[in-house]
Amino acid sequence: MLDQQIPAEFLSDPESTRRARLITGFGLLGVSFGIVYAAFYFLIGHFWGAGIVMACSTGVALTPYLMSRTKSLEIAGNFFALTLTLGFLGLCLVEGGENGHALAWLVSVPLCSFILLGEKQATWWALISFLAAAIIICLNLEGIMVKPTYDPKWHSLVSAAGYLGLVLFMFILGLIFESGRRTAFAKMQDVLAKLAASNHHLTNLNNEKNELMGIAAHDLRNPLTVILCNAELMANVKDPNILNKLSQNTMAVAIRMRELITNLLDVNAIEQGKFVVKQENCDIRALIDLSVEQNQMAATKKQIAFRVGISEGLWANADRAAVLQILDNLISNALKYSPPNTTVYVHALPEKEGIVVNVRDEGPGISEADQKKLFQKFTRLTARPTGGESSTGLGLAIVKKLAEAMSGSIQCLSTLGSGSTFILRLPVAAQPINAGETPEQSKIIEMPDAWSKTSRN
Repeated sequence: MLDQQIPAEFLSDPESTRRARLITGFGLLGVSFGIVYAAFYFLIGHFWGAGIVMACSTGVALTPYLMSRTKSLEIAGNFFALTLTLGFLGLCLVEGGENGHALAWLVSVPLCSFILLGEKQATWWALISFLAAAIIICLNLEGIMVKPTYDPKWHSLVSAAGYLGLVLFMFILGLIFESGRRTAFAKMQDVLAKLAASNHHLTNLNNEKNELMGIAAHDLRNPLTVILCNAELMANVKDPNILNKLSQNTMAVAIRMRELITNLLDVNAIEQGKFVVKQENCDIRALIDLSVEQNQMAATKKQIAFRVGISEGLWANADRAAVLQILDNLISNALKYSPPNTTVYVHALPEKEGIVVNVRDEGPGISEADQKKLFQKFTRLTARPTGGESSTGLGLAIVKKLAEAMSGSIQCLSTLGSGSTFILRLPVAAQPINAGETPEQSKIIEMPDAWSKTSRN
């Protein structure tokens, strides 16, 4: 409620907000006490006292308004201190000087000034209050008696009301200050928390930038290798049919690289839940065939055979480019960690509510410790590539992100020394593409011998 009375200029800074709230709170407190004391003084016939209290209360009430008009905390705070000083000094002159309770109320002036204005200005108001009290005391020492302007029979009651009110006033003053301090502290903590979160976000963005560069280097290396190998073959091959096939394969890989770059730029969006996959019916067999074909040259160099088994009619509801990127990572990893003269198995089967693609190798396997961190970024496994290939530890991290973005999943089953199997699950397409054919009616189709029985000379 107090914030509604505070100018917007003071709400942007915690310290200014705190002091503005105190000025508003002290103003309400002063007016409340002023009304009570003015009414009390009026009832006992202490009209001078009632008039001074009403004038002082008016000044206190105007303090928040002055703050809003001048947009200055210093002007409002000093006006508040001046009003209290003049009001209490005036009461001293009409309530018996040093024998009245008003003298004790001067102690609240430097305290309020310290809270509202700070140490430097509070020192000046402490000096002013000290001089005001000294004047009253000196008058008494000089024999100049200041007599109360009300009936002496009320003196004890007026003094009691004054001292008891002072205790209550100081207590409420402390409550207002503590409330303002807690509010300001909570706001400061909130600002610090937001700042820490912002710094953490900036750190993550910087890490994401570095990771993105690493992912790009990792996932573009395989297509580039295909292009380079095709270029070498095209320089030595004279058969137009083979040249045409190599040219088409190179173009397909180049298009794939362009798709990879587009997907890599969406990595950060995937993590923030803003990545929108292009869900469509994808022919899993066609995607596996393409991925195997693109990795065939790397398999041939290590004399690794592909054994592929795919059920017909497997259509997934997924992003075609993302699925192809996942398959490329899984198959290239299987080749990378497999020793020569082994086999990589790629099988695709239907499930009740999805499609399962298994990629199995005959490599060294993955330890339990490595499996726990397998899909984390920049993971370095105990097993090393068998053909001197490089690894950035990013491929499986992006595989997991892409699979989950398509409402799929990826998992690894491995026993040290017995190879590894990576299992990709994707949601099945709503309807089979070929009318009258369902996954249950499909059959396993082996890839041609040219792919499944690679030469091991």
